[in-house]
Amino acid sequence: MKRILVFAAYFYPHVGGYEKVVYELSRRLVQKGYEVDIVTCNTERTLAYEELDGVHLYRLPCWNALNSLYPIPKPCPTSFRIWRGLLPKNYDAINTHTRFFLTSFLGFLFAKFKRIPLVHTEHGARHSIVTNRAIDLISRAYDHTLGALVVKSARRNIGVSQAACEFLKHLGAAHAQVIYDGIDTSIFKREKTNYRQKLGISNDTIVITFVGRLIYAKGVQDLISAFSKIKDTAPELKLLIVGDGPYRADLENLAQQTGCASNILFLGQKSQDEVIDVLSATDIFVNPSYSEGLGISVTEAASIGLPIIATDVGGTREIIATNETGILVKARDVGQLAEELRRLGANIELRKRLGENARRLAEQKFNWDKIVREYIELYAGLAEK
Repeated sequence: MKRILVFAAYFYPHVGGYEKVVYELSRRLVQKGYEVDIVTCNTERTLAYEELDGVHLYRLPCWNALNSLYPIPKPCPTSFRIWRGLLPKNYDAINTHTRFFLTSFLGFLFAKFKRIPLVHTEHGARHSIVTNRAIDLISRAYDHTLGALVVKSARRNIGVSQAACEFLKHLGAAHAQVIYDGIDTSIFKREKTNYRQKLGISNDTIVITFVGRLIYAKGVQDLISAFSKIKDTAPELKLLIVGDGPYRADLENLAQQTGCASNILFLGQKSQDEVIDVLSATDIFVNPSYSEGLGISVTEAASIGLPIIATDVGGTREIIATNETGILVKARDVGQLAEELRRLGANIELRKRLGENARRLAEQKFNWDKIVREYIELYAGLAEK
């Protein structure tokens, strides 16, 4: 089995953990002799076709709905040309990613029409987190209709964590196999950096960092509120927020309202090399998310060797064990988050021990070579049916 067609709603040049995982898996499969085509949405209005590291990208024109949180493929001449080019090809497997995107439903239809085995990879561990009640109801209804149809029709279901596997079973999967998202520990490692000097931050300052898309479900508002509770107890504190998104303006307003704006730096979207620089200049990493399949930013921080405070959601507890590889806190509990930030900030030995343990875990559990091998074995198993 050597030809795989992937359906992923987001891909390069859109930036995020989901895109990074699909890209890394695809290019590593190409290195192993596979042919990989990816159907995605043209969220950034770029080329309809592109080859990247041997991976063939087909970008469908789309509407960026729900404040650019949900791409909807457009039926238009460019889309029809893409489908006309893909339909004659003989693929050995279709691999869809995340049940709630329409690209996964399109992958299901393509697999059904062509009678190709369907593999579904689930990156979520619960229904989507949204603030609008009507959208929440529609989202849940979609999950239990079209999303469940994708899951139940898949020859194999993969969860990126044990929590994602449990969610797949909630949607009707008879069986689900864990294959973790990977991290390249040879790249994500602590480097010597002058990033603090660039930002005008002294070596005595404790730097707390978040990396991720700035949307409500990431819980950055709770991190800012927790930070405001401890800023006076330890004046040498800085909070770095790396990433961009539709919720950024609200977060900047909150920083002003809490009186912390001078101690909080919104750094915007950064390249991978810049993220490594930021993390190498960091003392404590925080992921305050309300929902995670696994949490790519958490695995990256672990690989750097950072002490991590993260909310106990989705598959995060498969990375973080409290007082061993980090500290878990309850989602939305600002008081607990503030207390753990205070405790960890005051204990340099604890920070060092947690960071060293996190690095060892990343090397052992989230190794890309192991993960690609598991996908190849799964694809090979489909051919034997």
